[in-house]
Amino acid sequence: MKLLYTLLLGVAAAISANASVPVVEQPKTSGNSTSFAIVVDEATYRATLPSINRYRDAVERDGLATYVIHADWSSPDEVRQAIINLGDKQPSLEGFVLVGDVPVAMVRNAQHNTSAFKMDEDGFPWIASSVPTDRFYDVPQMQFRFVKQDEEQPHLFYYELTEESPQWAIPKWYSARIRYPKQLGGDPHKAIAAFLDKAAAAKDAMKNDPVDHVVAFNGHGYNSDCLIAWMDEEKAYREYFPKAFEKATGFKHWNFRMDPKMKYKLFDELQRPEIDIFMFHEHGGPTTQYINESGVGTSETTRYENIRKTLYRNIKRAMAKGTPKEEVIATFSEQYGLNPEFFKEFDNPEYWHKDSIAATEINIDSEDLHNRITNPRMVMLNACYNGSFHEDDYIAGDYLFNNGNTVVAQGNTRNVLQDRWTIEMLGLLSHGVRAGHYNRMVATLEGHLMGDPTVRFAPVEANTLAADITLRKNDDAYWRSLLNSPYADVQSLAMRMIADNDTDGKFSSELLNIYRTSPFNTVRMEAVKLLRRYNNADFVEAVRLGVNDPYELVARLSADYAGNIGDKTLLPALIEAYIDGAERQRVHRTVGSSLILFDLDDVAAAVNDYYAGAGSNRYNGEQEKADMLKWIEGQRERVVDTNDDITNKDLKERSRIMSIRTVRNNPYHPYVENYFAVIADKDNSEAVRVNMAEALGWFVNSIRRGEIIDFCQNLMKQPDVPEKVRAELQQTINRLK
Repeated sequence: MKLLYTLLLGVAAAISANASVPVVEQPKTSGNSTSFAIVVDEATYRATLPSINRYRDAVERDGLATYVIHADWSSPDEVRQAIINLGDKQPSLEGFVLVGDVPVAMVRNAQHNTSAFKMDEDGFPWIASSVPTDRFYDVPQMQFRFVKQDEEQPHLFYYELTEESPQWAIPKWYSARIRYPKQLGGDPHKAIAAFLDKAAAAKDAMKNDPVDHVVAFNGHGYNSDCLIAWMDEEKAYREYFPKAFEKATGFKHWNFRMDPKMKYKLFDELQRPEIDIFMFHEHGGPTTQYINESGVGTSETTRYENIRKTLYRNIKRAMAKGTPKEEVIATFSEQYGLNPEFFKEFDNPEYWHKDSIAATEINIDSEDLHNRITNPRMVMLNACYNGSFHEDDYIAGDYLFNNGNTVVAQGNTRNVLQDRWTIEMLGLLSHGVRAGHYNRMVATLEGHLMGDPTVRFAPVEANTLAADITLRKNDDAYWRSLLNSPYADVQSLAMRMIADNDTDGKFSSELLNIYRTSPFNTVRMEAVKLLRRYNNADFVEAVRLGVNDPYELVARLSADYAGNIGDKTLLPALIEAYIDGAERQRVHRTVGSSLILFDLDDVAAAVNDYYAGAGSNRYNGEQEKADMLKWIEGQRERVVDTNDDITNKDLKERSRIMSIRTVRNNPYHPYVENYFAVIADKDNSEAVRVNMAEALGWFVNSIRRGEIIDFCQNLMKQPDVPEKVRAELQQTINRLK
């Protein structure tokens, strides 16, 4: 351990020896109440200086004193320190943008700050299992350990979140990236200069431009294709964008079902010059937006073609892994009763040419966007990997670097959870709040802005919120005065600011009352989410009520929170939602996933109670109850098997660890004592003990959270606990506090 530490110090010293001293250019104007920083690499600075100056001047005219910081950056640490050095200066720093080839931090040991990314850091390559994130720069309170620089891609630097660090990525400032996708070709410096000029011009153009034209789109497979989830979001959009609903074309709510080749309609919408915000809710990759499904069989012919296409593609996949074609065809022929005629087109190039054309018509790929104009000022890419700014090509960059009006995009560098509040606080953009502030309030480790974070629209009513978020963040009386705002998102902002300052927990009961009484769907959602911080009886009660809230998202996230809590008083509400609200497909799915985390005897008892009471008059209730109890027994078998594997010393270590890792997304509350025993048992390998200790860190809202903290603290007092186990116990404590 000491040798490793010495080597790391040597690497850090070598990097430091090659470092250049950053040049900090002071703001050109005085009198602005808050500030902003443009952080740029030296080569980009020299090549784009006139455009940097135009952008800086435009930002200053828009109310932000603006620094320009440039250097030949040799490590993220240099950039981070240069930003931190501005933190105590006046006027107060709001945020910054990283322009050009600014180093990228690839963070490890912090997956609890992602919404969905749970890749095994030991089992997969570092470049795939680390998270490219600018939280390294905008969360100065977090502490990181430098590990290494990537040999093949030297702009990537690997860091670990330390065990002693604060464990939650809560940005102090907002941030964004302006990084050119190399696959677009051409001169990246000219492209960056053109973007900066576009962003500068947008400042004047947007001063009188309110959010009155909005498009939302849901792609295939998103949120289980639940139409209720899709329709219910319009409740939020009406609260967020009141001016967009003043005319028929002000708000458009698209769904992939509306056209089998939806991408072309989306291209039309993207070219409308009046569009302010365009929201994509979909699945994706670094260079792909998944729009439509491959086709639904509506006749014998189309069903036959779908089956053939699926099996042909499976044959190709098997061949790519080394299985001979004839062997795969023989297997499928026997399994599905197929004759040689079925496979005659497999070797026909014309068949695959047509298949390739069909595939290009159902998704949006980077090539579709190269040289295409996009006009929405802001594009939200609520999909996996679309914001992978560390790659040579990434979808978000394609929306920025064209001759259209798009100046900011929101996207994710890794996969992202569907069951999250994807549009939280988005309505603040209707009130003149900068895009950066909005993103700072909803940031995850993977969630980023690309482009200009200082973008803001004209407010529906004049206000000073854009500066107040920074200057009056501790002014409790001011934020309380906004709890009565007629606008849902302003109320939500006020609640967030009050909760941020609530060191004694007194705001909890008020939040519960707000949940009970607010007519605003998004305010109720914000109240439940903020109560999660308090981890108390008020939170449990809000979740109990929220599981059957009229707003689908409140119900869905409350169902998820219920499983994370594990309090059996929540079971009646969960059972009611599961049985009587099955048409809410995504809520139903989430409730089912949460129920298995409870004591399953308690779940069965709650089912019997439901059918003895509220469900006694259901049609075919006895059969329904029997089916439900049978489902519970099936789940019991799976849960027991998983937890038996965790404690089974006869299994291979790898198999045990795989089962332990399932606990991260499935906090089985009844089995906590088993997990304690695994960690305390000296006969278990260090790897098993470390992984089990790490898994306990996911019981953040569990009713057993206090027991877990006590166990970790007591075990750490024992002198013979291995250092790696001790470090993981400490990190778990810090996560649960």
